[in-house]
Amino acid sequence: MKNHELMAIAMICLGAMIMLVGIINYRSNIRSSYHLFYKSSRNVHKLCMVYMLLMGFFLVGYLLIIYTIICDVPLCGAIFVGVIFLFGAVFVYLGTKLQAIMFYSINLNNDEIVRKNRQLDQTESATIYALAYQAEMRDTGTGKHLERTSEYLRILAEQMAVSSCYRNYLTPEYIADLLKSAPLHDIGKVGVPDAILKKEGKLSEAEFELIKDHCAMGEATLAKAEGRLDFRSFLVMAVTIARSHHEKWNGRGYPDGLRGTQIPLSARMMAIVDVYDALRSERCYKKAYSHDTAMEVIAAERGEHFDPAIVDAFLDVNQKIYQVSRRLVD
Repeated sequence: MKNHELMAIAMICLGAMIMLVGIINYRSNIRSSYHLFYKSSRNVHKLCMVYMLLMGFFLVGYLLIIYTIICDVPLCGAIFVGVIFLFGAVFVYLGTKLQAIMFYSINLNNDEIVRKNRQLDQTESATIYALAYQAEMRDTGTGKHLERTSEYLRILAEQMAVSSCYRNYLTPEYIADLLKSAPLHDIGKVGVPDAILKKEGKLSEAEFELIKDHCAMGEATLAKAEGRLDFRSFLVMAVTIARSHHEKWNGRGYPDGLRGTQIPLSARMMAIVDVYDALRSERCYKKAYSHDTAMEVIAAERGEHFDPAIVDAFLDVNQKIYQVSRRLVD
């Protein structure tokens, strides 16, 4: 047997092996992904079968050619060559057709997943607000506090993400979790008696100690919910905010007396928007402060109640904060 014949046999054998591996992989891929694209065409199953038969035909063709070369059988006539070319064209056409069907179906499937995820996200947000609203109604009689503090927090976070020492920490994912968690910061108030929440006038020391418990109760409630998940969700941050949003930079807050950066950043940010909204809101025991007066109080608490860097960022966007307070006024 001549060298060029040996080389031809070697290449054809390699092609036959590649075709065999291709058939095996193709069957495996179809089985694993068929559910993604079977709805896009009633004939997709038939196309897959025909395509596999063509792959088998070419494998047999390889073996026949090897046989003709080894045995010197004149099998490769004009008709045989024509059949090879015809089936080759059909093979390529079906391959591109199946590929188009798969891409189209995967896109449809992806669009459906995106739509369902969007609906799930909206449902989650609505559920969060419904739960938080119950606690807020018992305390202030209005749900606008939740909307305002969430908006304040968004403005503050976006400002800090570009201007503060925390910019590397405030990723889009972190901010998204922060905004989901914010409405739940006072969820623990559902466990505080109405006589204390709705009391007109100053609370006694014993009553104030009871109202402090809402931090631990909120933490316990959210931690129980978070514990039912087998993945890390925004509830991890919500637990932190619920417990620590009344801590102070100088260590004189509650419930743990944390100081400075011991207080989680999310809770430090929640603290300032919560206080600003409390200052700007009218209660049975006080009048609402003006925006400028509230900002003066915030500035005076720089390094005392609040993280200095957060105060600076909050003051930088005070006009945006003011516009939200006017738009979402009770």
